[in-house]
Amino acid sequence: MRTGRLRAVMAAVPVLVGLLAGCGTQDDDKASAADKPVPETSRSASASATPSGPGVVLPTGPSTAPGLDAAVAPRRTFTADELKKNLLPESVFGRGLERGEVLTMPFESTREQRRGQWSYCLDSEENPGWLGTAAYRGTTASSHAQWVDRKPQPPQGHIVVTQSLVSLPVAAARDLQRVERDILRHCPEFASDMEAGTATERYRVEPLEGLGDEAYLEVQEIAYEGDTRTSYRAHVRVGGVLVRVESGEGADRDAAVRWAARLARNVGSDLYEVSG
Repeated sequence: MRTGRLRAVMAAVPVLVGLLAGCGTQDDDKASAADKPVPETSRSASASATPSGPGVVLPTGPSTAPGLDAAVAPRRTFTADELKKNLLPESVFGRGLERGEVLTMPFESTREQRRGQWSYCLDSEENPGWLGTAAYRGTTASSHAQWVDRKPQPPQGHIVVTQSLVSLPVAAARDLQRVERDILRHCPEFASDMEAGTATERYRVEPLEGLGDEAYLEVQEIAYEGDTRTSYRAHVRVGGVLVRVESGEGADRDAAVRWAARLARNVGSDLYEVSG
């Protein structure tokens, strides 16, 4: 089975949290060096699922953020530690939430990695142009916020939101964001294998106006054994930084977009240090 794509199905099973070992949960990301810069985590559970644990604080701030293409040096990049310091704290997302492990690492997305991640959509195409030809390398930092149910043993972590930042030169960030968007448009629906059967994956892209230099919302539906799970992932480019925020349990489309907007504003003010 492919890693990096069937996150929503896998997220239907609670993530086990190694509390005694002090570990957070980790899942796959479709665009990292090891195909997992965030726990992109497993595409957390359905946005329609309501957690029985601590409440999610749904954001009320603006769903906008300024673009910075005209204000930043096109080759400027950031270290993974610099990105890590600018991730949103778990208190932004809800009461009583805990932060999972923060991952910092090199970032890489190559044509061959993208081919593997989207193999079920290739059909008979041997050399699809929509996968892009370039390799993109930079740095990334990611984390997730969760509430932990300690009644069962071992305790179970329920992911509310995942967030990641990727740093590349501006031109590379712009190109990669468009490649990933085009892939989603090329692959609106296809079947993929699970260990116990076949799942149907559906993707939809919605433009997001007034958010960074360019932005879109990825809507993913996974239908498996009569159950359909939906998640929302906001993709925002601010200069050479790619902001990605994905909804989990108790969070919806609006929450994902507004959290992404807040993170994008932080990128401008704190990372690039551009006021306004």
